[in-house]
Amino acid sequence: MYGWRARVGVLLPTNNTVLEPEMASIAPKGVTFHATRMVSSRSGHGSVEGLKNLVTNVDRAAEELSITGVNSMAYGCLSTSFVIEGWQKKLEQKVSCWTLVPVITAFTATINALKSFRAKNVAILCPYGPELQKAAISAFQKEGIEISTLTSLEATGLQAVCNVPLDKVYKSARNIDLAKADSLCILATDLPALEMIIPLEEDLGIPVVSTNLALFWASMALCRVKISVSNKGTLLTNKYPEI
Repeated sequence: MYGWRARVGVLLPTNNTVLEPEMASIAPKGVTFHATRMVSSRSGHGSVEGLKNLVTNVDRAAEELSITGVNSMAYGCLSTSFVIEGWQKKLEQKVSCWTLVPVITAFTATINALKSFRAKNVAILCPYGPELQKAAISAFQKEGIEISTLTSLEATGLQAVCNVPLDKVYKSARNIDLAKADSLCILATDLPALEMIIPLEEDLGIPVVSTNLALFWASMALCRVKISVSNKGTLLTNKYPEI
């Protein structure tokens, strides 16, 4: 039997080819990840309208994962929380119609990860266009976290963001002005970043959090699985908030 230790259900946008392999690469023995996909934008580019369409698929996706028999659910689209206020609570209500397993959004996981470092001024690297950049800054500020600087790769195409080369992520992060930042946060579940966490922490000397690393960290806590991975970032040594 696979997933004898824990099975994590992932609600994932259709374009995302990054989150699943990143999660699988650091999954502890006996832990499996099972995704169901949700259509967002049909234009080929990320947008607020696409995100609103995405959430219309949540009930169907939650029902599917409840039949799978997962131990927790992870909502794998960070930017939904930027445009739908209170999305964590709304998602919990939707999922509770099908199952009582705990659920976490990518945004809540990311915020909890930054707060575990007591981060107050965060530098952000993201793929977003101007509309979602503005929404991201506002969302973080509402959580008591100031954005010291935001750098975008401007990879707004839904397939383009998944195919950003890792060296471009690394070099872009190295070029960010970190004078006022106490941590670096790499946003989006479809932006490859996991392999760059340790090199960036070593070279920058500050904590580095990616959305997928935060979502993995939170999912393991919800499933009460101890993390033994030590080479993917200092976040994995931090205690998750009481649940």
